Amino acid sequence: MNARALGVAALLAVAGAVGGYLLVDRLEPAPEQIGVAAPVPGESPSYPSDPEVEVLPDPGTPALAPAIPLHDARVGSRDFGVTVPVPDGWGRSNTNLVEAKWLPPRAPLNTYFLRVKIVSGLNLTVEQALAQRLDDLEAVVSEWDLEARTEDTFVASYINDSYRRLAMERYLSLGGPGAYVTIVVVGRLSDRVGMADLLERITDGATR
Repeated sequence: MNARALGVAALLAVAGAVGGYLLVDRLEPAPEQIGVAAPVPGESPSYPSDPEVEVLPDPGTPALAPAIPLHDARVGSRDFGVTVPVPDGWGRSNTNLVEAKWLPPRAPLNTYFLRVKIVSGLNLTVEQALAQRLDDLEAVVSEWDLEARTEDTFVASYINDSYRRLAMERYLSLGGPGAYVTIVVVGRLSDRVGMADLLERITDGATR
């Protein structure tokens, strides 16, 4: 997203007034002619080209299906947390006190997962938190493609660790003054329908 500008060189012209008698003027030596500057062709390559990004095939497990059964789970404490519907049977891992992740059992890496994180400590509006997340992601992945964006949600695909990934992320305030929690579903392009269904159902059921 960073725009780069090229500087433009300015040419300075100096004009002089010549006065006096015609005889004196004729005795002055004629000025030397200066040739017109011409552009110098650059040597190839003029800038380094980006290396080709290797993309590995996705794991061959079935795509995430819509309408999978859900149950409620709590992230954070009773007083400072969020309750969200999560998929039945998925294993949970707690990153820290305010973040948890769910994955299907025995699923290989780089299939799909759900992450819920309380972000109220950032003291940002929903739009600010989303914009910061987009900047952070774009800086660390390859072949970034922002497919869609609203004031609280984005959908993007990118290459990470040599795999094509699809991310759907939404920020919620849950009645507060700013962003309170983010809900993220990450998977493969083939999981798109199931991911969209899961994100909608989880965010619809999220409560403080």
